[in-house]
Amino acid sequence: MNQFTTSKTIALILGFALFAFGCATNRNRVDNVDFTLTAEAVPEGILLTFSNIPSDTIRLFISVSSFPGVTDYADYAEEAVSRHDIVSAFADIRAASFRGGAVYSTNLEKVKQSGQVIFPIVRAGQKYRVSAMVESKQDHALMMADPLHSPQFLIADVIAENGIYFDRDAVRLYLNDTRSSVTLYSAPVFSSRLMFSSQKYSFGVTILIGETSSIGVGDHHIPAGLSADGLTWTFEPYMTESLRRYSSAWLESGKNYPAWATAYVNIIHNGIAWSVEVAKTKEFTYSIDL
Repeated sequence: MNQFTTSKTIALILGFALFAFGCATNRNRVDNVDFTLTAEAVPEGILLTFSNIPSDTIRLFISVSSFPGVTDYADYAEEAVSRHDIVSAFADIRAASFRGGAVYSTNLEKVKQSGQVIFPIVRAGQKYRVSAMVESKQDHALMMADPLHSPQFLIADVIAENGIYFDRDAVRLYLNDTRSSVTLYSAPVFSSRLMFSSQKYSFGVTILIGETSSIGVGDHHIPAGLSADGLTWTFEPYMTESLRRYSSAWLESGKNYPAWATAYVNIIHNGIAWSVEVAKTKEFTYSIDL
């Protein structure tokens, strides 16, 4: 499989996270057949409890999203708040046999047995939307063949009471004048000690396509673009070259698309790797000649 085909899945995941945030629900529990999810505020952050994770699951993708200032997600959907302003984090939990290029955990069996995961990076009083997607081998094959295929997922809302946090306003992510690289100039300072992944920071570019879809390109697609200190990621011209080869069905030549770059810090909490958004650039216009 070629390098950029994997990004098809990443694009779907980003679209899934944005779509799930916009879905309205007034419950903190959502049932789908026997597979259930609850989200509960605990002193350590947000406790996620899963029941009956399907036995053929090879991947559990969890997204935790918030929009500062929004307390009712029905209002979010009605007011069409910019997707750029959604703050997100995610955990990609996989079976040991299912490898990938991005930051992920290979302890899916442990999660299946315990049924619990804790997300620690929250601000007290903020409302969060948790989205969980389970993927089987069949789902993965269908996602590779059909970008519109959506695996089974659940949504739960919760208001955090306590956890580890940082001042987002103090973190600076700089996009250069040619829109070809980003640099993290000031790092987040957390309220408590954390364990970080071997690659402490990750970067990505999101390109919006219409109301519900997006293409995501990350530094795991273009690892050569990372600087030696891991604080700068050069994504052009490699991103555009790859999009020309593999995404002509998604993008129109010469059309302007909203886009932005995001920086994540990669932490490990209770054996689960989380990528937590720490900063994003302002929106910029992206276009491509196919």
